[in-house]
Amino acid sequence: MTPLESNDSFSEFTTPLPANSFFSELSAVMQYGIWNGGTISELILPISGYLNILCIEGQNPCYYAVGNCQYSLACDYTNVHLVTTGQLLDISTIKENAKIMAFIIPKEYLDAYHTAGLMLSSDTWVIRTNSRIDLIKQRIADLYTSGDLLSNIKMHSLLLEALALQMEILLSENKSIVKDQLLDKVIQAKKIIQEDLTQNHSIGDLAKMIGTNEQYLKKYFKLHVGKTVMSFTLETKMLYAKKLIMTGNLRISDVARLTGYKHATHFTTAFKKYFGFIPNSLKYAFLIFHEAILSHLEFESLAFSVVFV
Repeated sequence: MTPLESNDSFSEFTTPLPANSFFSELSAVMQYGIWNGGTISELILPISGYLNILCIEGQNPCYYAVGNCQYSLACDYTNVHLVTTGQLLDISTIKENAKIMAFIIPKEYLDAYHTAGLMLSSDTWVIRTNSRIDLIKQRIADLYTSGDLLSNIKMHSLLLEALALQMEILLSENKSIVKDQLLDKVIQAKKIIQEDLTQNHSIGDLAKMIGTNEQYLKKYFKLHVGKTVMSFTLETKMLYAKKLIMTGNLRISDVARLTGYKHATHFTTAFKKYFGFIPNSLKYAFLIFHEAILSHLEFESLAFSVVFV
């Protein structure tokens, strides 16, 4: 046997793997079109999905209708509508000097974003375009009249790029809105805690009261307040308790009740752990200090009287 004859082929010892183990599927079948104003009046939408309407040139704003709803479209915005098969797109009011583009993404292609809440709960979105999307719009308009295979491939690529840019803008805006909404909920939670310190709200109770879940409440409360919910609650109760004690008018059991403790002993333990001394010590120290101040004022008053006698 010669050396060449002893070389076994790799395929003799391996089993070919199915292609889907290594290849991903790109299933973005889009319906699209570009029209000048005055050429058509109504279109029956061919599939259910997300309809993108873009103004390429001319009339600003453009006016159109989807079903029974009227919309306006400025040249520096994109309108996206969740539509169903058979709905009417009425563009009869668009003027002759205007040109619009529309493309529909199949519903299943973006449903994961919609149902996950990454696209706000709505059936219509208004997205501000940028210079990159404006450039894509013009390139698509230039290619649209060619009609050859290469132009169609380029157009599909540009439409996907425009969609990706739209999603980036939309998701970024949504995250900002969600962040503001969560901040509002944190403020609500703080207010609930501070308004009635006789209550001992669990994190779960607070989350339900403000309309969120425990995970988000814990995360964003710590982020915006700098303390956990329980740490903030304890701090608020202890500072209020200290203030009440220093009035000198309340018993420790009363202070305990006003800060949500059923038993004075539990309150005393929590107070000592927080401040390092028991509440009675503060009360007595305040009373002694208060009496010392009164005695001092009485002495000064007496001395003042003696001088003028």
